[in-house]
Amino acid sequence: MKIVGGSVFGIDHKMHDTDLCFEKGVITETSSGGEFDATGCYVLPGLIDTHIHGTNGVCFYWSDDALTPALDWLTRHGVTGILPTTCSETMVELEHDLAHLTGTGDDRILGVHAEGPFINPEKAGGMRKNRIQAPDCSTLEQMWKASNGKLKIMTLAPEMEGAEQVIKACTKLGIHVSMGHSAATYEQAALGVEWGASRLTHTFNAMNGFNHRNPGLLGLGLDDERVKCELICDLHHVAAPAIRVVLRAKGAQGVTMVSDGSMFCGMGDGEYDVGDRKVYVKNGLCTLKDGTISASSKCLSDGARNLFRMGVKPEDIAVMAAVNPAKACGCTDRGELEVGRRADVVVFDQNFDVKAVFLKGERVV
Repeated sequence: MKIVGGSVFGIDHKMHDTDLCFEKGVITETSSGGEFDATGCYVLPGLIDTHIHGTNGVCFYWSDDALTPALDWLTRHGVTGILPTTCSETMVELEHDLAHLTGTGDDRILGVHAEGPFINPEKAGGMRKNRIQAPDCSTLEQMWKASNGKLKIMTLAPEMEGAEQVIKACTKLGIHVSMGHSAATYEQAALGVEWGASRLTHTFNAMNGFNHRNPGLLGLGLDDERVKCELICDLHHVAAPAIRVVLRAKGAQGVTMVSDGSMFCGMGDGEYDVGDRKVYVKNGLCTLKDGTISASSKCLSDGARNLFRMGVKPEDIAVMAAVNPAKACGCTDRGELEVGRRADVVVFDQNFDVKAVFLKGERVV
């Protein structure tokens, strides 16, 4: 297959008017197959979402649902790889969910992101406070084993007692520690980085706001070049001007786009029963009864379109939504449109709507 006529994201992270070839699911220098006309379109690597709780009616935790329908829905929307993300849960629940999520055999699941349970109850957000636990290395070890060694990211609060030992243990295991759901001061967050933390979970959300005398975790994330900032771009979690502030402070190389998507992606507005509580979706915004935002109803490609319409360059979107996430997952076979890598490709039209998706070289949209 050859994609012709489009503007293609290159390994130099710039857009080029060239063709993209692939054979047998792998990007190649030449191709003897058919052609796809991408004239006027942008050709990017398949998007990778490293913080997503569910989609299209399927919750990735508290459920034994088959994941294939949800993964297929995401693929049709340009997302070809994910880290399904758990929340703060009991150990029994975590062991079940981690094993379920990493045992499917579907290579679109690149591992798992554990959002908690080692977070600050003061910044629980949409988490159930009775599921939050103190940082503990033995619990981490149980989670690691339950995930079959595929726990890639862990969100925790660095100010909690026991965080130092857990962060250092995560680092030894190759788990990226993301600081979030936290009331940490700048100094406490800086210690987290010294111990090995390298990310900020859904920047601005579930942390103290920026103060010029007490910049806090948010200030540390914006200030320290060693820290990559997760950014939800649904325009509900973070307003456009604040997104621009993060992009100016960090650049595309310092930002990882995420959706924080939930089972309500693709389901429309309404009132939904979720376990022992209700979630309300109105105009795409998901909230609890008290107005607390609870995950998102938008997928990663929606956020990409929002950024494009804000004037962000396609090549920067590709870095934030494919290159950086692939690195966080430890994936060397995707995230770039490079010869020898998987042919996971998404074609966006001039409005940055998904026009075509190729998964391992096979067109699915």
